[in-house]
Amino acid sequence: MIRDRLKAAARTAALKLFKMEKQMEPHLQPNVKLDHAPESIDASVIPRVVDGSGDTPGPNHKEDIGRTMLSAAIISSAGPLLIDHRPPAECAGGLLPGAICVPGLGLKGRPDLLPADKSTRVVVYDQLGSDESVELAAWLRAQGYANARRLKGGYAEWIEHDEPIVSGKPGDGARFGIGDPVQRADGSRYWVQEALPGARYRLWTAEGGSVGPVAEMELS
Repeated sequence: MIRDRLKAAARTAALKLFKMEKQMEPHLQPNVKLDHAPESIDASVIPRVVDGSGDTPGPNHKEDIGRTMLSAAIISSAGPLLIDHRPPAECAGGLLPGAICVPGLGLKGRPDLLPADKSTRVVVYDQLGSDESVELAAWLRAQGYANARRLKGGYAEWIEHDEPIVSGKPGDGARFGIGDPVQRADGSRYWVQEALPGARYRLWTAEGGSVGPVAEMELS
């Protein structure tokens, strides 16, 4: 119960922050009030405080964003563009809501996937928040996307704290899901990057590019 209250309080505070103007007070700290002080606390239900968890880093950090702040942004109207750059097989297990699977540093060769408005918030993540995520976020900022951030702790910390994900598995009536290996009639091999309406797919190549939309009937 205490863990749920703390998480809900942090989420509420983060939502308020994301609904404010972009220029926010750098030291804003929400006050958490409980109805009553518990007589005893079970330490096993208190969430672990680890680097990058909770509501830090906040929206004013220049390189990273924390799990709670990002979760609040996703469920508000301030949701950023999310780039999942894990291998396709890992994307198949689940992604953050609305994320695009662009493995490795492949985004550098796909500027068409980025928004025209360079003030758009962009968050990149991999499994653990590795140096490759740091590099990709820094590259985005160098391209003019000043609000590009790395998700600190990555996907592993995200699911550890039961944050929302979407399945990479095939949807209703579809044969393939995100990350599934597929082959075209000419023998060329791909992974499914994105499932599109009308039984079509965008495919990712082993060389780091994408093709599509491709009709499902063309794939095996």
